[in-house]
Amino acid sequence: MNRTVKACPRSGFTLVELLVAMTISLVVVAAVFSVFDNSQRSYVVQEGVAEAQQNVRTAKLFLERDLRMAGAGIPDFSFGGEILFPIEFENNVDGTSGTAATLPNIVVGSDLVRVRYQNFGVGSCGADPGGSLPPCDMLPQLTLAGEMPPSATVADVNEDIQAGIGWDGSCYCAGTQFIQPSPGMPFIITHPDGSRSAVLFHTETLPNSDRIGSHPNFTFQGKTYLNKLLNTFPAGSLISFFHPDGIYDALYYLENRGGIPCLMRDTGHGGQVIAEYIEDLQLAFELDTDDDGVVDTTINDADLTDLQKPRVRVVRLGLVARSAHDQRDFRGQRPALEDHAAGSTDHFRRRRLSVTIRTRNLGL
Repeated sequence: MNRTVKACPRSGFTLVELLVAMTISLVVVAAVFSVFDNSQRSYVVQEGVAEAQQNVRTAKLFLERDLRMAGAGIPDFSFGGEILFPIEFENNVDGTSGTAATLPNIVVGSDLVRVRYQNFGVGSCGADPGGSLPPCDMLPQLTLAGEMPPSATVADVNEDIQAGIGWDGSCYCAGTQFIQPSPGMPFIITHPDGSRSAVLFHTETLPNSDRIGSHPNFTFQGKTYLNKLLNTFPAGSLISFFHPDGIYDALYYLENRGGIPCLMRDTGHGGQVIAEYIEDLQLAFELDTDDDGVVDTTINDADLTDLQKPRVRVVRLGLVARSAHDQRDFRGQRPALEDHAAGSTDHFRRRRLSVTIRTRNLGL
């Protein structure tokens, strides 16, 4: 008897089927990788842009606040007999002249601005750790009697200094105990109508009297000041003793620090970084040159002169921040800002911010 033997079917893939499957898998993997790579690139770009945006906003916050406060408490102001302007400005610095010449690695072509005002919000002297002495900047005010000629080196006040509350002991200021009022302690004198003020240096208190001294040619922090304006103020002018840090004096500029352009602020203790990757700082000033309450002149391409500085009414602030890292497939450049021409083409992303600031304490 004949028996038919059937071949056992073998399950599996042919070589062609395997090649097709591998090709499809590679396409899928490549697509997934492409999506991941694009997402990663997009994330890096967004992170860089967000960081630049945060930096430029931080820079704006500091500059806008100080420029708005410029001149507060110091109308027609002098320090030790020398005029102090609320705003001083150097345009497109070259690093070899003016204040910029004293600053290392300053960003050439950027602007530099100094802002001054009386710092009302901070008790500069601080509290006595022992709790027994009053702060020197809280001494009672004195009132000028106005009985001495302008050339006199002493001045009469209406108060009895020795018997007055707070004038019969010592005071504390920034780690130092003073016999009050101590020779060399600064004071601010303000015209009765607030139109003029000056910082001078007290040089003596005459015993058992209502008289203080403000002798000329006083040396403070290595510099000699004329210090002879006390008796040029009229009767009724107020005298307030305070620590010199009560005058806020901030210098803003851009500096390259390790290849990173940074906005710097120097308040007398060395430059401190405010924001990184700030590539440009530009300012323009609108002036009221005839005191009619209307701005009629704009300065954005030159330093402010001494005649122009008190006439500033509006400040245009422009800032440019760039990303920390470049992007190979992106081409951009630092944009033109005020009178500063655009930069060369590179691969950084940037954010530009402009704001108009009214100087509320000038021209009052």
